[in-house]
Amino acid sequence: MPADWRRDGIALWLLPHTPRQRGEPAARAHLARALDMPPQALPITRDAQGRPHFIAPLHHLETGWSHSGDALLLALGEDVELGVDVEHLRPRPRAMELAHRFYHPEETRWLHAIEDDEVRLLAFVRLWCVKEAVLKTHGQGISFGLHRFHVDLDDEGARLAACDPALGKANDWRLHEWSPAPGYRAALAWHPRGAAWRPAIMPR
Repeated sequence: MPADWRRDGIALWLLPHTPRQRGEPAARAHLARALDMPPQALPITRDAQGRPHFIAPLHHLETGWSHSGDALLLALGEDVELGVDVEHLRPRPRAMELAHRFYHPEETRWLHAIEDDEVRLLAFVRLWCVKEAVLKTHGQGISFGLHRFHVDLDDEGARLAACDPALGKANDWRLHEWSPAPGYRAALAWHPRGAAWRPAIMPR
């Protein structure tokens, strides 16, 4: 099944979503079609933090999904750890308050330097997406601490500028941030399993 996007062999799809509904049923159904197997036969389990994982015989694969508004973002990769996040753009009157409380100080300083309110809000959401994707990849979620790593974001994209040692080496991380549809921002974070990076081999 053709992907909507590919990054280093990771397939990404943007799917319709019904607000206030769980994303897992639609994600499972799409993964089953992509892997040509019945949804009930997908060997997916969840770890203690609720993160989905494939188990044998598909333990070499990794998946993740996120939903917001009427969109669901789904990722499927091989021999990587990955996380995705999608956010519907909407008013966030407490954005800078949240940034001060939870973001890395360098990120907050960067946001304050943006004079246009709409541009600053968009930058806040872009950072949020990337940071969520990183923490989903790490597996600990927001409780790990959004302030424990610094995302450098500009018109060219995103990179991990610095991070807590618990996240490994900043240079091992790959980040991709984009607009998957009008009114939405999304991010994918990934790094290789083990010490060495090797490109994923996914069906075309």
